[in-house]
Amino acid sequence: MLTALALLLALAQALVPVHRATDSLPDMVELVPLEGAAFELGRGRYVGHLEVIAADGGLGLVETRALDEYLTGLREVPASWPAEALAAQAVAARTYAVWSIDRGRSADGRMYGYDICATSACQVYRGSAIATDAAVAPWVDAVYRTSGEILIHDGAAAHTFYSSSAGRRTRPVQDVWGGTAAPYLVAVDSPEAGVTPYREWTVALPAEVFIRILAAAGLNPGARIGQVSVERPPEGAGPSAVIVGTEEGNIRIGAGQFRAILNKHGPALYPGLLPARRPDGRRWPQAILSYTFAIAWEPGEFEISARFARLLPASDRPRPGIVRITGEGWGHGVGMSQWGAKAMSDEGATYDEILGHYYTGLQPVAGDLPETVRIGLAQNEPEVTIVATGPFELRGNGSSLGVMPPGTWVFRHTVGGVGVVPPPDVASRGIGILGRKWPR
Repeated sequence: MLTALALLLALAQALVPVHRATDSLPDMVELVPLEGAAFELGRGRYVGHLEVIAADGGLGLVETRALDEYLTGLREVPASWPAEALAAQAVAARTYAVWSIDRGRSADGRMYGYDICATSACQVYRGSAIATDAAVAPWVDAVYRTSGEILIHDGAAAHTFYSSSAGRRTRPVQDVWGGTAAPYLVAVDSPEAGVTPYREWTVALPAEVFIRILAAAGLNPGARIGQVSVERPPEGAGPSAVIVGTEEGNIRIGAGQFRAILNKHGPALYPGLLPARRPDGRRWPQAILSYTFAIAWEPGEFEISARFARLLPASDRPRPGIVRITGEGWGHGVGMSQWGAKAMSDEGATYDEILGHYYTGLQPVAGDLPETVRIGLAQNEPEVTIVATGPFELRGNGSSLGVMPPGTWVFRHTVGGVGVVPPPDVASRGIGILGRKWPR
């Protein structure tokens, strides 16, 4: 292991504007908060021990927390929701985290040494520091009230999918992603009418715009649309598909692929149209909110404002024909509907009743849980900027480099490891570490 002095010299080399190739940079830098300090990264705030890790793909940032401490930093539902809905969410989220750890790490997880990511691809984590906010106290109470409880199927943590809103009914897991059915992930009614803002939604597009969005994904119909429909097998028989009929034949697009295409290319190509506007004038959170929708081609003219029409090139201006998509819910619709859980809680259901309804036949029980969870806050980044609100200890490959002052610290992926750029005032004042100074 390199000495602390050698690590400091290597770090100092990485501070100059041109990154030097060196074999003596640390491949891991740690930030350990002191005296009530916290770290800020984007929208997240963290009080845990952070690790900046260099790998071939760039930098990763990892925080390690006790399992329930991790859960208190989730922001999946509003903390103002009823207590039983929050408790159901806490058990579902804890189970999902345990399932993730039991399953094994993803490719990025193995590269950077984390168990679960911090985004909606896993669970939305806003950081360990936010649990101190009085506004989230009801959520923190729900986490510790249900501490140790998970849902178990066949002796292991269940795969507890959940999403914002299912509309009228949830979806069997095989009807969204294909594959094998699961007895606790079947379709059930979701009693969220009059509660969820996502019960029903509509998107209307000029046929020409619809064709151009498909073309951006390499699916150019090459002719005028004659009809569009959804091919939906019986419930439990597998995923739906969108059928686009043209003069030259039909194009079949899986519902999941179709949603991904519209959500990616629609707003990029036509930000004035997508996401569409809600009845209250605000925009929906996505172009296509769920996998539960119907679609049809209608004759007629698409009405747009004169101002927006002037912004479109002539080739993009609406031609006869409208593609209308009507759907319900927001998210994949498998497992627990969060708005449905709120609706059930509003009507007096307990958290175990909510969980038993959405995860058919499962009830919360004490499980064999990991003590800690490693959360991937960033992956494959060329640099990571962290704002320290107070003093912290900086370590390189396990060796202390001293106590650092607060400020904005930049960690860069360099040839050979992690380079550190201190706040400008730190460098200009020549604050030393282990008797040495940052270069000016």
